[in-house]
Amino acid sequence: MIHLQQNREKVFQKTSKLQERIKKIYDHKTKEDNFNLGDVIFCWDARNEEKDKHGKFENYWKGTYKILAFRGKNSFLLEEMNGEYFLGGAINGMLIKHYHV
Repeated sequence: MIHLQQNREKVFQKTSKLQERIKKIYDHKTKEDNFNLGDVIFCWDARNEEKDKHGKFENYWKGTYKILAFRGKNSFLLEEMNGEYFLGGAINGMLIKHYHV
């Protein structure tokens, strides 16, 4: 029984180290853009995108939205321009871009 518990602890330690390593690699790849509260942005409409089935000039950017709050390093809560909350939840920073007037 003690041997089984030791094996479980070893496996737990190995998986936690692997998860930390994967997170470090992923965080290294993320592009951190300079977004501030109140910035006006576009949001990528990934739900309506079908691989290899959209035309060259189709627009998959929705918006305009304002950044309402930050959630973590690269995640944002949005609100619509009329003041209503964005119903999609938190959005990854890779799926938004600045709206330049």
